[in-house]
Amino acid sequence: MGSDNATGVFAFLLLVLSILYSAIITMRVRFYQWGFFRTHRLPCKVISIGNITLGGAGKTPMTIYLAKTLYRLGFRVVILSRGYKGQLEQSCSIITDGKTVFMDPETAGDEPYLMAEKLTGIPIVVGKNRYECGQLAIKKFTPQVILLDDAFQHLSLYRDINIVLMDFTRPLGNRHVLPRGLLREPAPNLDRSDLVILTRADIDHSHSLTVPYVGNKPVFRCRHEPDQLMHTDDNGSIVLFSPDKLTNQKVYAFSGIANNYDFVQMLSGLQYQITGSSGFDDHHNYSDLDLETIAANAQNSSAKFIVTTEKDYVKIVKKINWPLPMFALGIKLNFGLDSQKFESIIQSKMVT
Repeated sequence: MGSDNATGVFAFLLLVLSILYSAIITMRVRFYQWGFFRTHRLPCKVISIGNITLGGAGKTPMTIYLAKTLYRLGFRVVILSRGYKGQLEQSCSIITDGKTVFMDPETAGDEPYLMAEKLTGIPIVVGKNRYECGQLAIKKFTPQVILLDDAFQHLSLYRDINIVLMDFTRPLGNRHVLPRGLLREPAPNLDRSDLVILTRADIDHSHSLTVPYVGNKPVFRCRHEPDQLMHTDDNGSIVLFSPDKLTNQKVYAFSGIANNYDFVQMLSGLQYQITGSSGFDDHHNYSDLDLETIAANAQNSSAKFIVTTEKDYVKIVKKINWPLPMFALGIKLNFGLDSQKFESIIQSKMVT
């Protein structure tokens, strides 16, 4: 993870490493552009959803949003995901055929599993080699469009649309490449994008947007909003509630995502009374001790409920006997005034 607070010799060493890393990444991109490295094509439309920085710009909610949109428009859609930290990352495996989920979160990876639980009629295939996974998807499901989750840097597979997400509050981090900053590659490489989406943005007012290095390509804004609360009842069934179910209730929050602070702020915005919170690294693999500590902290804080993210919930809800009722708060995207325009551009690119 990049460092904003480094000073002195340490900052200089990080900067030198960033320059070296930037040079390596730039040459890798050029080798693909010059044809020294092969880019494979699939016989259908391919849309990549990715970002240029580390951290949670909202790729998974965007993938879900776009998959639902394309499915509603009548397209056969398949999602390809790396399955980061899942047991199938080095293989190509079908997580769901759009009807049945075949894997648990530990096997599939937390994000593919969450997408499989939230999407109906949309198969999901996981594996590091997106081309091989794409071939499997073509053979099994004959999709009209494949969505690549977190694939802006995955240059070995051709895509028809390159969507890049950027956090509106800090689109380029501190503008340094790893390890001095948060950029996965130099910012000028944004010129590979076809469409940019600024997440966590103000969508209530229309104003012009300028993003460096993207020229006249479309730029949209969206924000993350609370969706439904999810809870597992005594019969093991998932029950959904409005987020206001816990308004003014004492809640202990925990999460293992890229921006844990934002999650707690969202709960506070719903008028939940936060009695305490715990934050972990993104994709954290919770041990029983972690979960027992969370449960004890929640009880000691006088909370009446525990709230986490959907991504964390699916991994841990059945691991221990929780002493307090646990809920997961879902996230949805709202494009506001840009909603119809975004859909029209995606639809137009699907027929060209």
